[in-house]
Amino acid sequence: MRDEWTKYKDRYTQRPETFDAYVDVWTRIPETRSQFSGWASFSQAANAEPAQQPDRVRAAEECMRLGHYTLGAPTKRGARRWHRN
Repeated sequence: MRDEWTKYKDRYTQRPETFDAYVDVWTRIPETRSQFSGWASFSQAANAEPAQQPDRVRAAEECMRLGHYTLGAPTKRGARRWHRN
């Protein structure tokens, strides 16, 4: 069985640490699965700028913090990067 996030991995070639962080938080932090309908929904919220969807982004950021991740410097194109504390 393929995991639901496998098909999205190629979108993270410039930020593999962020992809790994999303998978880690999704599989390890129960609050993440209770607040989001699926991995794609969670990763989209964790990728979004807070002004776009404030409540969803805040929930995703809290899940990432529970997983001991912090935002690092964005990519040149402004994509968010998450790093393990």
